[in-house]
Amino acid sequence: MREAKFSILAFVGLMVLSVAQVSGRRETLGAVCSNATSSCKSAHQFTSYQLPFEIKEPLVFGRSYKSVPFYAVILQSVAANTATDCAHISEEQRLETQTLFADRKVFASRSSCAEELILYTNVNQQFNFLAVYAGTTKAEARQVLNKVKASNRYPQAQLRRMQVVLEFST
Repeated sequence: MREAKFSILAFVGLMVLSVAQVSGRRETLGAVCSNATSSCKSAHQFTSYQLPFEIKEPLVFGRSYKSVPFYAVILQSVAANTATDCAHISEEQRLETQTLFADRKVFASRSSCAEELILYTNVNQQFNFLAVYAGTTKAEARQVLNKVKASNRYPQAQLRRMQVVLEFST
């Protein structure tokens, strides 16, 4: 009886491994390129307003790629859908805000905008936001949030744990 259970478990394990190999869906999470002054080595060319992350393998059409989880401080948000266009934080405002955080990437979402391939998890996709990378630990993120709140510039600032997602499909 014991040998039969072992055989069944071994068979199930091999089947799971085989399915994973056939589907080619091993998910590797890329490191976030969080320093605003450093370049990011990635198979995808991120735009200036996006938070880049490393993708080491060649891109495959129809596949999603994710960053490791991280914390961000959401500084501001706007409703993404308008009657005429996709509303988002301007690049000018993002660059102005970037000057406040020399070594942390300030990034903006453009959910619902035409041909946007980058999404962020754990946020309401009906809104686009301006955020600053706040680190990988909650303690580090709280320090960044406290700095933001102390400036009185973004009184509604809040922490969010998220991931960057590249939907490589358009």
